[in-house]
Amino acid sequence: MLFKQALTMTKTIEHDMNKKHIVIAALLSATSLVTSAAEAPKLSLHRNNIKVWTYQTENNPVFQYKAETTFDVPLERAVAVVLDVERTPQWVPYVAKAQLLSRDEKKGEFTLYMLLDFPFPLKDRDVVIKGKMIKNADGSITIKNSTVKNNYPEQPDVIRLTQYTGDWTFQRLANNKVKVMTSGYADPAGSIPLSFVNMFVQQQPYQMLMKMKKEIYSPLYAQPKLPDMLK
Repeated sequence: MLFKQALTMTKTIEHDMNKKHIVIAALLSATSLVTSAAEAPKLSLHRNNIKVWTYQTENNPVFQYKAETTFDVPLERAVAVVLDVERTPQWVPYVAKAQLLSRDEKKGEFTLYMLLDFPFPLKDRDVVIKGKMIKNADGSITIKNSTVKNNYPEQPDVIRLTQYTGDWTFQRLANNKVKVMTSGYADPAGSIPLSFVNMFVQQQPYQMLMKMKKEIYSPLYAQPKLPDMLK
């Protein structure tokens, strides 16, 4: 009788341990899936030679994006478009105003202000950005942008963004062919439905590169002049 009870208890303990192992394994597997899902960008759009990927980090439900395309122009011409701050509203969606506040070409740094025109009934946003220009060892050029605290006066009924990053990389494929890659993230602040924000993030990079395709062929950039540090 005692032997049977001991045998029954042993089987029960083994069963419970097996269940715990299964649960732990399932949790570890689920954690792995969450991590991979958070890290793996999803191809959200592929049209007109433009690819857009979106992804989320574990602690942030707002989409981040990466996008790329190619243009049949010299690398310098594509870079010149992005550095022409005052014309940004011509090709970047929702930008109502862009103003260069300062530029140090020796350091490859600049500061700019942008006013974003959001559709009614949302309040407009604005942001002060510090940019850094980099000539990489492989000949590609990178422009890194991020928010910076600045004394630029805040506007009434306009929400100031404090979390933004946006990078550009230009890679020469041939004398008249350049690969353009861009990535970015912004916390829109205020009360905006998450679904609207993520829809915006999916569409904005595509619209931006489509408009850039037209802007890049403007006669203004026929003979682009870049800062010496980028030559």
